[in-house]
Amino acid sequence: MKHILKKRFVLASHSPGRIALLKMLGYRFDIIPHSIEERFPGNALPEELVQNLAFLKATDVAGRVDSAIIIGADTIVLHNKSILGKPKDIQDAKRILSLLSNSEHDIISGVCMMDMPSKKKLLRIGRTRIKMKRISEDEIEIYVRSGEPMDKAGAYAVQGEGKKFIEKIEGSYSNAVGLPLEIVQEMLNNFMDRNNSNA
Repeated sequence: MKHILKKRFVLASHSPGRIALLKMLGYRFDIIPHSIEERFPGNALPEELVQNLAFLKATDVAGRVDSAIIIGADTIVLHNKSILGKPKDIQDAKRILSLLSNSEHDIISGVCMMDMPSKKKLLRIGRTRIKMKRISEDEIEIYVRSGEPMDKAGAYAVQGEGKKFIEKIEGSYSNAVGLPLEIVQEMLNNFMDRNNSNA
């Protein structure tokens, strides 16, 4: 059963995908984009990386609000142990899509939920396995020209035109879009239970 949120709820992102997903949970929330630069150190473990970036995003926005529950999230694509973020340019988008063609990869999201002013936080990980079809050079060229891949981790959108390249999804669909709703709801329930027990 969904709790009624008694505090302001803030999403630390302007991602259209994350905004649309969070609306599906039925809560009212504000959007305050973070100002964190996403960096991917070569020696970072994927799970630690996404959790750390989600924490930094939530913390960045937490400094701008007095009382709220803030959610920060970060998503990467992991292919053959290599982390794929958002493409740097058109050529990079083509390179990434060529790598993903006819292979499997994981989409990993880190989620941080932070309460202000207490600064209590929860960190969680979501993971989804994707099998891609073989993508021809012409298909890659047309898709990249559409502009959709340019601000997406892994250079494609599961919820957009990129879905035509997907052969199989194992795990959370919403996580593949960028925000694992099952985990977000669990975290919110945890926060509400904590607040009620402290009342």
